[in-house]
Amino acid sequence: MILNWIKERKRATALVGVLLIVVAGVGMITLGGVAADNPFTVSDSSTDTSTTSGSEDTANEEATPVDEENSTTPSTTESDSEPSDDQVEDDQVEDQPEVNFVPGVRNFDVSIEEFDESSADVEDGFVTPGEHRLLRFDMIIYNVGDADAELGHPENRSDLFEYSDSHNHAHLKGFNKYKILDEAGNEMNAGKKQTFCLRDNFQTRSNASSSAKFDCDYQGISAGWADVYPASLPGQYLVIDDLPDGEYTLQATTNAEGTIDEKCDDDNTVRVDLRINNDTVTVHSSQDDYVKPPSC
Repeated sequence: MILNWIKERKRATALVGVLLIVVAGVGMITLGGVAADNPFTVSDSSTDTSTTSGSEDTANEEATPVDEENSTTPSTTESDSEPSDDQVEDDQVEDQPEVNFVPGVRNFDVSIEEFDESSADVEDGFVTPGEHRLLRFDMIIYNVGDADAELGHPENRSDLFEYSDSHNHAHLKGFNKYKILDEAGNEMNAGKKQTFCLRDNFQTRSNASSSAKFDCDYQGISAGWADVYPASLPGQYLVIDDLPDGEYTLQATTNAEGTIDEKCDDDNTVRVDLRINNDTVTVHSSQDDYVKPPSC
């Protein structure tokens, strides 16, 4: 009996040893079809995308870039921002074509002329009947802007126009104004000079419209065109009956009352120095000074 007990103990001990050897020799096992080195943790390479409610916030934080400079989403900078409405409006105003008048004068002459009571110049109020000494000169209005100055039919704007008997068409009221100044800058009495009907008289820019658009029936001055009233026309003079011989400055201003909106009005007046002696006039200014250069 003792011998049998010893054999059973040996057999049991051997069996335990075999089991220990088998367990120790296992290098990998399979759990749920997923191979793992450690059967008690889930590998980071697991394809199972399900998460618990506790790990969702962590996963979202890791998916959101912390460094915005490294983010693929472009950041908005001040230079990339959309222009404000005020900026857009200012740009549109700057780009919008505008009218710009500059005046010119030329062909000065002093003449002695006789007017009777039936003269159209007397009817228009430029002179009284009788003999007068006159300073005649051409007046020119240049539209050096990029937009047409369009006024339309005079009969539709009685507030702006008056009919001229001497010219047989409507003229703008007070559009051009003239002064004769002595050497001290004092304004001398010189009557009035006829104002204009605005029209396209001659083209001044090669890239301007090649055909006239405006006349005395539908008034205006196209961009790149000019209107000229020659000295020989009725009313194109200043009466200088009482003007003593001496040195003077003629000042001519166009769009004097701001009748037409312009890009600027700093270049609306031209000044020319001259000497009046008896029935002659000598111009001291250079020919370039006869036209006011654009200043805007």
